[in-house]
Amino acid sequence: MNSRSIFILAAASAATTLIAQEAAPIADLGTVVVEGSALSKYRPESVSSGTFTDIAPEKLPLVVDTLTEDFIREHNPTDLHDLMRYVPGIETGGKSLLIRQPGTFSIRGMGGSEPTFDGILPIGRGPGLFMDPLLMDRIEIAKGPIASLGGGAGASQNASGAGGSVGMFLKSANLDGDKTSIQENSSFGKKTQRHRAMADANETFAGGQGAVRVVGTADYYEPAYIHNGSQKGADGRESYAIAPSVIYAASDDLTLGVKSLFQYTEQPSYIGIPVWRGKPGGGYGWHESSCRPSDRSDYKSFMVYPWADWKVTDEWTLRFGAAAMAADWSQVTREPYTPGLASDEFAIYRRTGIWPSGKKYMTSGFSQSSSILHNYSAYVRSTYETEISDTLRNSFLLQPDYNYRSSSGGFGTPTSRYGVTAQDAVTWDILTLLAGIRYDRFEQESYSTGSRGEIVRYPHTSADAFSPRLGLSLQALDWLVLFANLSQTQTPMLGLRCEDGSTPDDPWRATQYEGGIRIRPAEKLWLSVSAYRIDQEHVPEFDNSGLILDYNGRNNTRGAEVSLTGDITDNWTVMAMFAYNRYEDENAKKGTKARTFERYPRNTLSLNTSYRIDSGALKDVTLGGGFRFRSKSYATMRGAHVDENLYFDHSCVFDIGATVPFSVFGGNGDWALTLGVRNLFDEKYFESSRHYYECLVGEPRTFELGLRATF
Repeated sequence: MNSRSIFILAAASAATTLIAQEAAPIADLGTVVVEGSALSKYRPESVSSGTFTDIAPEKLPLVVDTLTEDFIREHNPTDLHDLMRYVPGIETGGKSLLIRQPGTFSIRGMGGSEPTFDGILPIGRGPGLFMDPLLMDRIEIAKGPIASLGGGAGASQNASGAGGSVGMFLKSANLDGDKTSIQENSSFGKKTQRHRAMADANETFAGGQGAVRVVGTADYYEPAYIHNGSQKGADGRESYAIAPSVIYAASDDLTLGVKSLFQYTEQPSYIGIPVWRGKPGGGYGWHESSCRPSDRSDYKSFMVYPWADWKVTDEWTLRFGAAAMAADWSQVTREPYTPGLASDEFAIYRRTGIWPSGKKYMTSGFSQSSSILHNYSAYVRSTYETEISDTLRNSFLLQPDYNYRSSSGGFGTPTSRYGVTAQDAVTWDILTLLAGIRYDRFEQESYSTGSRGEIVRYPHTSADAFSPRLGLSLQALDWLVLFANLSQTQTPMLGLRCEDGSTPDDPWRATQYEGGIRIRPAEKLWLSVSAYRIDQEHVPEFDNSGLILDYNGRNNTRGAEVSLTGDITDNWTVMAMFAYNRYEDENAKKGTKARTFERYPRNTLSLNTSYRIDSGALKDVTLGGGFRFRSKSYATMRGAHVDENLYFDHSCVFDIGATVPFSVFGGNGDWALTLGVRNLFDEKYFESSRHYYECLVGEPRTFELGLRATF
C-alpha cells in the first residue's frame, strides 16, 4: 500500500471516530443495535418513483426495482455504474467521460433518462459516473417510458428517456433517534487493491423536534489496468464525499429540511480496449489500458436541496423543493487505435483480430475536454386525497416544476424546461385506475466552437412535448395482483441540426404496452412477472462519421422480466431478477443481422441471497451469495451492428460473503467482521462498451475484509 492510500485510510478513520464521538458520547450510547445479527432487507415497504407518492411496490401498475441500503452496503459499489450491473436489463455505454452521454443507462434496450435526486431533480450527464451509492438510502429504477411523471429528457444527440429512470434517494436526517454507523472495507486481488471507509451519524435536538445527519465516505482504489500496458505506474483513484442534512418539525403540520452533498473524485482515465470474438483484440491483454500514466479524470460537485412539507388540511398536502448543483469535471484520455470502417486494415482486423499496422494507441481531437455544469431545479407538489366512501378513494397530484442547466453532456446547450404533471389515482375496492399527463416546454440557446476557435451561436429554439400514461392494478386476492400500463414519452431532439441549420420540431416518441402478475408465495415475499413492448419513432439516424442522415429512425424492444424479492423466512432474504429483451432496428433490411442483432445481452440474470444462522456456535452469523449472468451480445459503432466477429461472450460471475458479529467470539455484539470474495472464479469478461474498440473489462477476483458497527 502506498503513502497516498495510507493517508486516505488514516483520514477516513479519524473522520469516522470524530463523527461517532460527536454524535454518540460514550456516557450515553442509548439502545445498541447489534448489526451482525440483523437480517438484510432487499425489498422496500414502499417506493415513490412510480407515482411521487409512497406506495407498496406490489400495488403499482408498473415495475419499480429497488436496491435498498442493506443491499448497497453489502455489495460496496464504487459508483452507480458498479451498482446498476446487479439489475438485469440495465446497461451502460462505458464508465468513461468520453462516452456520448456519460453516467446514463439504457433500460429495457432503450436509452434511460439521466439519474435524479428524489425522482425529480436531474443531475445532468457526467455526474452520474461519480455518485457514491453508500450515500444513498436506496436507488429506485422505474421501468419503461415515464416522462409523464418526471418530464422528457430534452436529449442532446441521443434519444434518451425511453427506457426508464434511475432515482437516487440520499440518506437524510430523521427524527427516529440517535444512531451512528461506521464501516471500513479493504479488498485485494491480482494487481488491484481498494480501501474504503464510511461514517454515518444522526443526532436529534430540540427535544426530538429536529435532527442533523452527516454521512461521509473516503475511497482509494487501484484498478488492475494501471499496472499493465502504457498506463503502468499511474496513481490510483481517490474519492471523498460528505452529505450533511437537517430536518426540523416546526409544528404538527409543517416540516422543514435541507439536504446537501459535496463530492470530489480524481482517478486514472480509462476508455477500454478492442474486442474480437469475445476476447481482447488489437494486441491487448485483459487488464490493460491505452492511456498514459498522466491521463486523469477529475470531478468536483456541490448540491444543496432545501424542502418543506406542509399539511394544509387532513386531505391536502403541499411539498416545496428547490435544488442547486454545480459540477466541474475534466479529462485527458488516449483512446485505443482504430482505422476507418471502410479501410483494408479494418477488414483484416475483422477476420484476425490484429491490426496489421501494429498500432495500438492513438490520440484524437476529443481526448481532452472539460465542462462546468450549473443545474437549478424547483417544484411544488400538491397532493389531495379523499375518502369518498368505505370502498372508494381518490388521490390527485398536481406538480409544476422548472429545471435549468448550463450545458448538456459537455456541449454548449443551455436549456430550460418548464413542466407540469397532473395525475389522478382512483381506488374502488380491489381496483385502482391511474391516469396522468405531463406537459413540457423546452427553451434552448445553443452554441459551438468554430474552426478558428470562435463561438458560433445558433438561433433560439423552443419545443413542446406531451407525455400521457394509463395504469391499472387489480388486487384479486391478498396474494394476487394483476397490473397493466400504457405510457408514452415525448422528447424534442434539442441540440440536433438539420442541413439548413434549423432544429426539428417534432419530438421523438416512445410508447410502452405492458402487462403482468404479482404473486405472494410467503408473507414478505413477492414474485412479479411482466411482459412489455416499447415502440420508438422519429429517432435521428447518424452515419459512421456522426453526421445526421434523417429523423425517420424506428425501433422497438420487446421482452419479459421476472423478479422474486423479499424474505423467504425470518432468516432468509432474496433478490432474484431475470430479464429477456429483444431489440429490432426497423430501418434495417429484413432478414439481416443488423435488424435484430443482440445490441445488448438478450438474457440477463442476477441472484443475491442472505441467510442468518439462528442457533448453535455460529448463531447470528450471516452468509451471503450472488450470481450474475449475461448472454452473448455484439459490440457496435454508434449503436449499429459492425461485424459477426466483434462480440462479447456470455459471462457468469459469482460472489460470496459472510458477516460475523464479535459476539460469536465472546466480544461486543455491536461490532461485526465482514468477509467476501468478489468474482470467485476469476471470470474474464466485458461488462460494458462504448464502441467495438472501447470495451470495459470486469474486475478480477478480489478478497475483501471489513469492519462495521452501529450504535
